[in-house]
Amino acid sequence: MSGDLEQIGLGAVDKFLSTWNSRSAAAWAGSLNYPHVRPSPAGPINVADTREIYINGVDFDQVIATGWDHSEWDYRHVLHVSSSRIHVAGQWSRFNSDNQIILSTPIVYIVTRVDGKWGIQCRMASDYADEETDTTEIQSRGLKLVQDFVNHQNNANHEASTELLNFPHYAIGNGELNKSATASDFTLIDTPLRIESLMAVQTGNHAINIAADLSLPDGSLRQAAVHINDREGHLGIQAWSILNPNEESLSLLSR
Repeated sequence: MSGDLEQIGLGAVDKFLSTWNSRSAAAWAGSLNYPHVRPSPAGPINVADTREIYINGVDFDQVIATGWDHSEWDYRHVLHVSSSRIHVAGQWSRFNSDNQIILSTPIVYIVTRVDGKWGIQCRMASDYADEETDTTEIQSRGLKLVQDFVNHQNNANHEASTELLNFPHYAIGNGELNKSATASDFTLIDTPLRIESLMAVQTGNHAINIAADLSLPDGSLRQAAVHINDREGHLGIQAWSILNPNEESLSLLSR
């Protein structure tokens, strides 16, 4: 079953890239689930509530003007799977007609099953950093930030918890986005969590995507993809997605 779900996740992101290369806004929009959000360290965080809204916002001419000819995967691999949500890490590069790279972007894709359709609900975009770039500091800060957030949440410290978030903050649901526009909108989870493992999946100059294994008091496991970025000088958690690898229901932590 796990292998089948991994193939579903990879198929979903492959459809995303192939429909992008088709230059068909309608086909590309069909690879997503809605409402759809793309948190990143730069620019506004745009949410498309419907497929039609997303299509109207696509401008291939603007991208073609940069010299873009096609895009290819540098890598993509599955992080976590469940029967209704899959986390996939990938990096694509845009190429010009001479097959030269003009842009690379690492992303964690949140793939969900909504009304029987698998599609990408969220794209957590990091920024690209080459192998010569020292990202040690932001990686260390990002991993500690997740640990500190869980500690504050377990102690029911709302103020300290929200100081570690960036707003608007998004908890990714299946077919829904749970948005906290400000700190006062954010609700702490009333279930204590224990971090079993933390791993930096993608680290740039201004953002980091982290994979986490979390355990509940009953010993059951949850797996998370966490997007942290530096916006206007504040490093904070902008979005996260949590799945249950063993159960169909994702009601816990998905609100």
